Amino acid sequence: MALVCDYLDFGSPFNDSDADVILRSRPVPADVPLEEIRTTATHFRVHKLFLIKASSVFERLLSETSSSQSPNHDKEPNIRRDSYDDLLVLCLSEDCDTLHSLLTAIYPTDVNYPRTLEAMMKTYAAAKKYCMSSVLTLFRTYRSGVGPVVTTENAFRAYLFAFNEGLREEALEAARLTLTLPQTFETYGKDLCNASGPALQALWKHRQASLRAVEMGIRACVLEVGDLRGWRNSSPRDKSCCAEPGTRPRDQFLTFTRRLVADLSLMNFSNFIETMSAPGGFKCPSCKAPVRFDLFRLFSCLERHVNDSIERASPGLPYRLPAADDELLQMRGELLSLFDPAEEVADARPSREEPRKFGKPFDRLDADLIIRSCDQVDFHVHKVVLGIASVVFEDMFTAPGPPPHEKEQGVPIITLTEDSKTLHHLLTAIYPVDPIISGTIEDALFLLATCQKYEMDSTAYCVRSLLKERKPPLVTVLNSFRAYGIASRYHLKEEALLAARLTLERPMNFNACSEDLRFISGADLFRLWGYHNECIKAAKNCIGQMKKHGDGFPPLSKSCSGPVNIGRYDTEALQSVPRWWHGYFFNRVADRPSPKTITDRPGFERALAGHRSASSCVACLQPDDTRVDNTICAAFEAKLRAAINQVSVSPRRPVGLG
Repeated sequence: MALVCDYLDFGSPFNDSDADVILRSRPVPADVPLEEIRTTATHFRVHKLFLIKASSVFERLLSETSSSQSPNHDKEPNIRRDSYDDLLVLCLSEDCDTLHSLLTAIYPTDVNYPRTLEAMMKTYAAAKKYCMSSVLTLFRTYRSGVGPVVTTENAFRAYLFAFNEGLREEALEAARLTLTLPQTFETYGKDLCNASGPALQALWKHRQASLRAVEMGIRACVLEVGDLRGWRNSSPRDKSCCAEPGTRPRDQFLTFTRRLVADLSLMNFSNFIETMSAPGGFKCPSCKAPVRFDLFRLFSCLERHVNDSIERASPGLPYRLPAADDELLQMRGELLSLFDPAEEVADARPSREEPRKFGKPFDRLDADLIIRSCDQVDFHVHKVVLGIASVVFEDMFTAPGPPPHEKEQGVPIITLTEDSKTLHHLLTAIYPVDPIISGTIEDALFLLATCQKYEMDSTAYCVRSLLKERKPPLVTVLNSFRAYGIASRYHLKEEALLAARLTLERPMNFNACSEDLRFISGADLFRLWGYHNECIKAAKNCIGQMKKHGDGFPPLSKSCSGPVNIGRYDTEALQSVPRWWHGYFFNRVADRPSPKTITDRPGFERALAGHRSASSCVACLQPDDTRVDNTICAAFEAKLRAAINQVSVSPRRPVGLG
């Protein structure tokens, strides 16, 4: 894409004739409309003095006198040098509005405060990047004195911005706001597509630690309210015996608090009123007169204790904890470490060690090529073998062009990005030696990704065959979320679909993913959630069709024939409904839509035993286990598997924060 080379001056106050340096906002694509150029590519004519005083990064950059590429480009990869109108130009990656806000904060002029969530996070990130601590403090102080930009509604999106930019304080604040929302895929919606795996894992861990703090606050509240004796709404007509509230009000209060320990989003006054408004109300155990409580004061007490416990557990806030409060101190440490800068699960990085030979069998003297791993291990191989196995290597060897510059005793060296373990396993699958496949899911999938990268189709087929023969299998139900995330990252469609089908045997929620969240990008998790929903639809449609046509079922008895109303079914009332097994299977679909778990034999046989004992059904009275397995469960499972095998994981699409 062509770039516009003629930049616009921002104007006053950043157009002084005595300016000695230019800050340039990020380049403008040629297809950007002219009316938008001012907000994306602009020259700010400024003074070195202000930049040096405000930022140690600019001080370091401006200490270089050369107008060519800065020697510090490794430390500042997003900054390069240029020249314009005989002035030094620092080309920055920030947009015009962000630079404008930063400069007004260090110049004696009206400050341009960011107004939107996106602008605020970009400005904070830029201030942190350029080590402008005073500027960051100024904007944070201003924000605390005006209406909040981060709200409960945009808290998850704000959290993602802050986490991605390494803004720990803002990430922690936004994470606290998300506590009042259910942590579900429906709540986060398409914003989930902008999340990295480490960001989701940190948010999940933050919630787990915060819910422990909630539990501590609830314990303190329960201790204060006691038996609710002092929380009644007294009336002149109350009798002396009505001072005893009984156990029922306290039981209802404890029921409400137990729900909060699992989901803080339930803590609102309307839910509290609904729980504490028991049918028939509360009555005095002695005279049966109505007993009323000050629910607003009671809820306020609970809310105060819970919020205070969360705040005291949060790091960076002005609370001094007693030395004996080890639990809260531990929570503070956990929460503080969650939002440290984190990297995605990454491939091996190049090593600075001296190269060393791998050894047998890849040390033959007749080798005509050396491939070097990123951790500096040399494999002596043969071009003809690699060329036959890989389209990429064949093109590399036959395409015209200069040979590799680096050689060892006349043998050319090609440095690859894979580590020595991966290359060793790859070469054993190519050469006539015993193939070696790693015992970890991460290494095995990376090996397949390497085959895919170098277009080694036959090698990939060999690796997949070895993985399928492995006993026990490498991809299991327990590691299915991790396997799905890694396979999706490497664009391994076959393995991603296999793992996705195994995840159907587990609930689709954040607690089920737990520690494996760091392996799954938000976009891939969103796709997996959509896949689960499609499988639920397919399973329900399949059960509905089987009910309609009677496929695979024994002759109907008088007790098991008649109209079926699926909406009436639940696990406690299966025995009283005709054709009860439809409702039984139908209700097992929503949580885990796997054909295996829906038609779980032991579960079905327990339900069948209950049906036999509670009905006079002639067809179901006899304990014929063969018929149970082969006629009902097997028929349902086969039909369900065929239906769900038609569902695929949606294609991966790149989604940005934009």
